[in-house]
Amino acid sequence: MSAAPRQSSFVVEVTQRCQHDCLHCYNVWKNEAPYPRGELGTAETLALLGRLLDQTGASLVTLSGGEPLLRPDLGEIVSFLADRGAAMNLVSNGGLINAKALDRIGRGRISIFELPLLGPEREVHDRLSGAEGAFDGVTAAITELKLAGERVVVVFVATRLNLGRFGETLELAIALGADGLMLNRFNPGGRGREHLALLQPSPTELVLALDLAERVSRDHELPISCAIPMPPCLVDTSRYQRLGFGFCAAGTERAYYTMDPLGNLRPCNHSPTILGNLAERSFAELAGSACLRAFVAARPRFCAGCSQEALCLGGCKAAAEVCSGSAGEMDPFLSAHRGEARRPSVTS
Repeated sequence: MSAAPRQSSFVVEVTQRCQHDCLHCYNVWKNEAPYPRGELGTAETLALLGRLLDQTGASLVTLSGGEPLLRPDLGEIVSFLADRGAAMNLVSNGGLINAKALDRIGRGRISIFELPLLGPEREVHDRLSGAEGAFDGVTAAITELKLAGERVVVVFVATRLNLGRFGETLELAIALGADGLMLNRFNPGGRGREHLALLQPSPTELVLALDLAERVSRDHELPISCAIPMPPCLVDTSRYQRLGFGFCAAGTERAYYTMDPLGNLRPCNHSPTILGNLAERSFAELAGSACLRAFVAARPRFCAGCSQEALCLGGCKAAAEVCSGSAGEMDPFLSAHRGEARRPSVTS
């Protein structure tokens, strides 16, 4: 009998509810194709979390949504995971974080709070968040968290609407005491797919932001990472010594396997593909399924023979899947700018 697969971490969408309606939201239940809605009760949720920890040996759980703080039993979920020795990251829009909320979930139990900072002022941030008062809410939340001694990473989603204000946003993040920053290019999915033309930046715009991020990271010793894949044929990531870059990790120990509020497992939080339900099948069965193998193997023909193919795997398979119907099609960012792809990276 083969050993059970090991997994360093996984994502849990504890709820699909959210008080914001972000233009760039990638949540899969906002895709055009129907997705199961609802959430399990506390006991069932904790049972599945326990099974997933037992079956994978994962040491890190990222709690996401929707907005996790809209779930009344979030404190119980956090307590359960803490008792199991799991580290936790919490992804929130910040609108519900205050001293009372911190008491509810337990101070010092969350390793990192990931909060959006989409611009340096209300107009930009609130427009992208789809919620009046979102900017005031998240800046107050960051302040509350830092006063409480918590670690905060701010997330800047790079779109055509806010990239021109990236420098000012960086200054604000530093002034607020952010412990790190994520510079993530807009990755279409969910509601964001409806606003592709409005939001998707160009490679030139992204490079300018990356150049600035490199300087700021060096000058302020601020860790900055880019979790959404930057196709190296469009963006030469080797130029940046301070920035961290991520590529598709589907099927590996570093994968972002995601459990939704009903216990369905997906290859990552951006992909709508359901591998199966963890109440019915083990993680090992789902991670070894033909469905996942097909997702991992999918690659656009455009990338065949490229010297970087094994590294970038064609960009984001999930975005390709949502926008074109197949994980083997081109990442929408690459598709829009294929004429700018650096052909010298292709081998003969």
